[in-house]
Amino acid sequence: MQLDPAERRAIEIVDRVGWMVQHVYPVEGNSDPEWFSYTVGLEITHGWPELICFGLDPEVMGKMLNNAVSDLKEKKIVPCYGLELDDVLELSSVKLGTFPRHLFLSYLGWAIWFSDYRGMKPQQSACLQLTWPDKEGLFPADPNCDPVVSRVQTPKGVRPAALS
Repeated sequence: MQLDPAERRAIEIVDRVGWMVQHVYPVEGNSDPEWFSYTVGLEITHGWPELICFGLDPEVMGKMLNNAVSDLKEKKIVPCYGLELDDVLELSSVKLGTFPRHLFLSYLGWAIWFSDYRGMKPQQSACLQLTWPDKEGLFPADPNCDPVVSRVQTPKGVRPAALS
């Protein structure tokens, strides 16, 4: 199989670091932009679900995802639904929520490609969403969460309550 430069780069980063972060920027001219970032390689190198984050500047989300993975590794914690991490953001915790399986192909292209390249079947894939709180400390699944914070963290076609 002939690999293109981006594929070779992804393999090199994951082999060297254990994961990488892929950023997805909104399509120019889209009136409803959706920014998100996700990990690639955690399933292969650690046996963990991939992590995805929505709604912030890609650099910030990249740092959050990297901090989350580093924190999990340092504390020898396996990421799971409902887990709160206190060492990802300076002023608040973050929380891992569900990420709908039917959206994997739409959102996790590089992660699915990498896992498949390394021999893992797509149906074996898993993903958790790294969510961040509003100014009151409420997460998107909470009905009292700031609606803007909830909306920017909700993938298209999903209700916020589904992220709990």
